[in-house]
Amino acid sequence: MNIDNKVLLDKNSSTKIFNWLNMCVFLVSGLFVSVAQAQLSKTIESITKTHQINIAYRDAPPFSYVASDGKVVGYVIDLCNVIVSDISKHLNIPDLKVNYIENKYLPERDELLREKKVDMICSVNANVIEWKTIADYSSPYTYSYTRFATLKNKKISSIDQLAGHTVSVTSGSVDALALNQTNRELNLNLFVITTPTMEKAFELMRSGKTSAAFINDISLKEIIEAQSDKNLFSISDKGVGKPQFFVILLPHDDKEFKSLVNQSLCKIRKSPDFGKIHDVWFNKPIPYLKLNLQTPYSKEMDKVLTQFDDCLRTGR
Repeated sequence: MNIDNKVLLDKNSSTKIFNWLNMCVFLVSGLFVSVAQAQLSKTIESITKTHQINIAYRDAPPFSYVASDGKVVGYVIDLCNVIVSDISKHLNIPDLKVNYIENKYLPERDELLREKKVDMICSVNANVIEWKTIADYSSPYTYSYTRFATLKNKKISSIDQLAGHTVSVTSGSVDALALNQTNRELNLNLFVITTPTMEKAFELMRSGKTSAAFINDISLKEIIEAQSDKNLFSISDKGVGKPQFFVILLPHDDKEFKSLVNQSLCKIRKSPDFGKIHDVWFNKPIPYLKLNLQTPYSKEMDKVLTQFDDCLRTGR
């Protein structure tokens, strides 16, 4: 083989390799474009198209409730309003409207999430793994424990004393998960009555139909403070199960929207306003209700939230 033929063959081979590489680059580029298109936020797309964001809430002071003037208010509502304002600026939608959807009972929450009827659920919701198949959630903004309330004259101070008793808890709540797990682990043989709301669980205990009502300690304190005969009730000293980290529930598998929410929430968390917002609802008379839970924002709270939040991963 002479040199000219060899050069020609090498040139042809190089051309084929170059064409093959170009085809690979084209295919890979197309793949990336397809993946990027597939990952476009459906939530953001809907908000941009309608100029509306759908927020679900339920009656759970001080987190969320309807005030006497018809406005939806509360601690987490305040946080969600700041997030909505940031989303409005980010998407350049100055006329972004909030459409509030009442979530009367906890079981309805799952339907709202599955059918993607809401963009955020701003109420009492914890980041439990059981919801991961139908929802995602924000970085936590506060935490509490499941505790139980009893009538003082029952003289029940520990969960062991409830063995064999009938108790009440809200259906589908993280309190129900904590109660059922503790019931199994300690072999308490509790008969558990589930109710659609925390208030109904409490009323069953109040009327003597159940020996105790299991509710997160923040809501439980608010419910008791609202009673005219609040001195009749006691709250357990020890929490049931692990601490509950409260979050904003978000559409399942929408990382772009979750990132927007967390960026805004983490910005609030690191600002001096975060403690002030907390204290409006937990350490002052609750707006429109005039109840004071007397629970100021503390360094310990900040330390726990910082330990378990997502802000280091999403930026503060």
